[in-house]
Amino acid sequence: MVEEISIKLFELGPTRSARVRWALLEAGLTFESVQNGVEIFKSTELLNIHPLGKLPAVLINGLPLFESAAIVTAIADLVPDKKLIAEPSSWSRNLHNQWVCFTLSELEPYVQSTEINSMDFVLPAEQHVREIVPQNNMLYKKAAAALENHFSRHDYLVDDQFSVTDIVLAYTLCWGQEQKLLGDFPNIYEYMDRLYNREHCTLKKP
Repeated sequence: MVEEISIKLFELGPTRSARVRWALLEAGLTFESVQNGVEIFKSTELLNIHPLGKLPAVLINGLPLFESAAIVTAIADLVPDKKLIAEPSSWSRNLHNQWVCFTLSELEPYVQSTEINSMDFVLPAEQHVREIVPQNNMLYKKAAAALENHFSRHDYLVDDQFSVTDIVLAYTLCWGQEQKLLGDFPNIYEYMDRLYNREHCTLKKP
């Protein structure tokens, strides 16, 4: 069954496509990689999948899907024997959804906003709002404190075992490490070390 799955991944290393590549490697699925540097954002094929022409995007058996959290969830469901995600309709699957939503609403917006207002890649310098960065840092750390408490009692997010839920969070925590926001959270650092040490981890330790 696995051999019949066709996957085409549009990716660029520093983007959230790192989540998808990591999930694919953990799943043991073969895939075609499309990566043409920044030129990929001009690709008509990418725009046909993602309406904003952003990464990552995939074709799974010819069906388009975008948003990294949605994609890694779909990948995990393709290989239930790998146990990379809790079973659908289980309470643990609800926890997967909870922590993914937490990551994307309580953590990621703030490090993304800081990057947007600090680097010229998305917006030119004259459009930056540097004054927002301290507020971003404060709100990110508030959410990180909740994770610090969780990891004082658990090794991973769901059922104390590695899953794609951790892949989603790890990318955002790595982002926070790069912005030097996690120095006061030793449990998070221990958690991240567990993930960095995984064979297929696509993140580079800052």
